[in-house]
Amino acid sequence: MVTGHGGFGHVVLCKNKLDGRQYAVKKIRLKDKTLPVNDRILREVATLSRLQHQHVVRYYQAWFETGVVGIFGDSTWGSTTAASSTFSYKGASSTFSYKGASTAGVGQENKLESTYLYIQMEFCPRTLRQVFESYNHFDKDLAWHLCRQIVEGLAHIHAQGIIHRDLTPNNIFFDARNDIKIGDFGLAKFLELEQLDHDAALPTDTAGVSMDGTGEVGTYFYTAPEIEQGWPKIDEKADMYSLGIVFFEVWHPFGTAMERHVILSDLKQKGELPPSWVAQFPEQASLLRRLMSPSPSDRPSANDLLKHAFPPRMESELLDNMLRTMQTSEDRSVYDKVVNAIFDEEMLRMKNQHQRAGRLRIARDDTSCIQLEDLDTELRDCVIEIVREVFKQHCAKHLEIIPVRLLDDSPQFNRNTVKLLTHGGDLLELCHELRLPFVRWLIANQKSSFKRYEISSVFRRAIGHSPPNRYLQGDFDIIGGASALTEAEAIKVTMDIVTRFFFPDSCDIHLNHGDLLDAIWSWVGIKPEHRQKVAELLSLMGSLRPQSSERKLKWAVIRRQLLQELNLAEAVVNRLQTVGLRFCGAADQALPRLRGALPADTRIRKALDELSDLFIHLRVWKIENHVYINALMPPTENYHRDLFFQIYLTKENNPGSVNEGALLAVGGRYDYLLHQMWDNEYRASPPGAVGTSLALETIIQYSPGEFRPVRNEAATAVLVCSRGGGGLLVERMELVSELWEENIKAGFVPQPDPSLTEQYEYASEHDIRCLVIITDAGVSRTDVVKVIMIKTCSELCCILYGGML
Repeated sequence: MVTGHGGFGHVVLCKNKLDGRQYAVKKIRLKDKTLPVNDRILREVATLSRLQHQHVVRYYQAWFETGVVGIFGDSTWGSTTAASSTFSYKGASSTFSYKGASTAGVGQENKLESTYLYIQMEFCPRTLRQVFESYNHFDKDLAWHLCRQIVEGLAHIHAQGIIHRDLTPNNIFFDARNDIKIGDFGLAKFLELEQLDHDAALPTDTAGVSMDGTGEVGTYFYTAPEIEQGWPKIDEKADMYSLGIVFFEVWHPFGTAMERHVILSDLKQKGELPPSWVAQFPEQASLLRRLMSPSPSDRPSANDLLKHAFPPRMESELLDNMLRTMQTSEDRSVYDKVVNAIFDEEMLRMKNQHQRAGRLRIARDDTSCIQLEDLDTELRDCVIEIVREVFKQHCAKHLEIIPVRLLDDSPQFNRNTVKLLTHGGDLLELCHELRLPFVRWLIANQKSSFKRYEISSVFRRAIGHSPPNRYLQGDFDIIGGASALTEAEAIKVTMDIVTRFFFPDSCDIHLNHGDLLDAIWSWVGIKPEHRQKVAELLSLMGSLRPQSSERKLKWAVIRRQLLQELNLAEAVVNRLQTVGLRFCGAADQALPRLRGALPADTRIRKALDELSDLFIHLRVWKIENHVYINALMPPTENYHRDLFFQIYLTKENNPGSVNEGALLAVGGRYDYLLHQMWDNEYRASPPGAVGTSLALETIIQYSPGEFRPVRNEAATAVLVCSRGGGGLLVERMELVSELWEENIKAGFVPQPDPSLTEQYEYASEHDIRCLVIITDAGVSRTDVVKVIMIKTCSELCCILYGGML
């Protein structure tokens, strides 16, 4: 029996032959039949399945099937999946099983083969729209009850980072116990519209449906203004606008469809409410106006409504009193009882059984279930080996971090970390990034000059009731040394790694400086309270090459949101766009333009000088193509306050594998972090520090599978030194680069003109026993022969260097 249909497909009522229960199965036609796209869609559906809440429709299972559709809309089913064998589908005239459905004798002329995604969901017999249509008695307590259940479900969805984008009475259901269930969420966000096709076999319900520029579908009255206007960045406040219309319909029953259309049209277009209703429900009218505010930031969140806008439930008051007792009382007995109840083994066993019973299975044509966590171990091992060897070539030492720590009162730079509770009630934190643990070690050991690397996993919160997500990351850090020179080596290390897997021309390097970004905020006229939001919007085009046509198109939609959401003056947005289109670009072109346009104060001059020096150093190492100054690029970490960079994999030479640009690495100077964490009891001042973080998970994902192998390295590390000649920085950089090319561990003191004593001390601190000393004796501009003295232990050798040793 077909229970409903729409632009994304249709839903049928099914009965499972094994457990006898009824389920709703949604059928969606896909345009793209490629395995990577299908797997991505399955992963998103699996994500939705982790939403386990009493007011959210459950997703149980998903699979693909191949169907043959005729030009007259008739469907014939060919290949099916193992999972489909347990279902019977009730049509208009017969009941049939999809498994083994024969196509013998069916004419194949005028037939088109299509791929369909099926999603098995919890069956809910009624919608809120049907309840509205049968309203015969308004009950104030029931209205609060319904609204609270809707908001509780919405709060859970938003807490998992999911935006519904199509919240209407048709997508709010009632289960058999008459409890609210929010359904049909996430598909508009997770399944891009170009991957979906309308089902030719059934008509689509398009009446009253609006389509916005980002591919979301929603009914006109419920669609938030920012979606209609095509804002590039939509958050959960779009759902709160839709909730406002639903809230009004709950509190204002309509007698006829025409009355509903007239009143909702006045509400949406003019913001007008019926005066008699406002007089009867002034509190509800005030809340409704807040929910329907044109500015998303002025709308309350779902949690705000639960805390401050709705009448409290008795059980909520009891829980609040218990929590207050736990927070204020010195007696830990209540807290200990709660912790013991959480870790009760019998309760955990029953909960795990329930979760396993409802866990989503992803079926494939090979009659097996995909394990989405399965990894290509051989590829991962190879990537890790290559990354480790490049780090070691740069004389970095491996420092293994402890991936978990006991939470204390130390500064928290990221509050979205994964936290665990022990049986004793202590709170633990899983590693969110690899740098903070290293900085704590660095401060405790008072290191002023050091190179380290680490290859390990970082953890992120998962959606719903799932273990934390784990991502492989590689970090490389340089402590001490001159600014711009150490940043250049961090970028060199990064590029040495990524170019083992991708073409150099497909990797873009974006540079910026914290002081330059602050100067532009002031010059353009962006107020401090708006800068974070503006930075979030600008980050949407961070992967696009400056001056590219894609970036100019993106500017159009970002400009619209800056004007409409933040109410920025048009002159301010014009200046911001001028910076984005004129002063962002190739480094050798953008830097002179910035010098000519910005005030020549000390901070700006210093920032531009450091960017220029960085570009000069990169050119010595032949890193000069696709190096851009992106003056509007915000840092990914708030402790990058000086030079920072981001490296992207572009679509060039990677057709079909990358959408807009995959972020491969981020890095920069983090002196600010050291100063924030430095203990005042230490006499020495904190050293400078630069680091790069590589997204190895992304490299594995997009790697073509063919890359340069690792060669056996020389066991001895070499320090390239200079004597005289003003430090011979360029010569040192060129020679160390050639040693890296020959897979020899090598380094140099990251200072323009270090003394021999400083270089000896550096070698001792970094445990380097072999020194290569370059002198300027007898060297002319045309003479390529350099005198190199290799000093190791007590031996002294003199070797001519003319491109080979």
